[in-house]
Amino acid sequence: MDQQYIKKVMEGDIESFRFLIERYQKQAFSVAFSIVHNQTDAEDVVQESFVKAYKNLSTFRGDASFATWLLRIVVNESIKIYRKKKTEASFTADYVNINEPDVNESIGKLKNEEQQKFVTFAMKKMPEREALVLQLFYIEELSLKQMEEMLDLKADHIKVLLFRARKMFFTLLQMELKHELKAIL
Repeated sequence: MDQQYIKKVMEGDIESFRFLIERYQKQAFSVAFSIVHNQTDAEDVVQESFVKAYKNLSTFRGDASFATWLLRIVVNESIKIYRKKKTEASFTADYVNINEPDVNESIGKLKNEEQQKFVTFAMKKMPEREALVLQLFYIEELSLKQMEEMLDLKADHIKVLLFRARKMFFTLLQMELKHELKAIL
């Protein structure tokens, strides 16, 4: 279906691009927000990404889906803004052996808004690449193949990033949950 609209845009029907914007706007925002962690910046990224996509539509070869091509633009634009805004924040943590089912069980008992608070906390503390692969794989539900095309990384590298990201995510969750429990007690 995207191909029909892309063809119309290439033939001069500018209004046909609106369909692509409406179709991918939420997904683009979600990916952008997962990197920049700010609504205004994410909105700017999405707008700039669609402008770039429109201007460069003639370079879209169709090897990947339009969604993958667009989200790659979103990722690149997000990283650009993230790096521009971020002065110097480094994450260093001693990795400990964690029992993931205990964390999962604890998270499962929390209310949705509490879960979101802890997940958001952990994602913000993670390095951008690790947070991004978690976002794309678990929230956007992209396949490894789609992520390969979007991030221009090999599947093995993405698997390593996912492994590291999951471990880091659960470590951060565990640390924050312990911190919250200490504050309560």
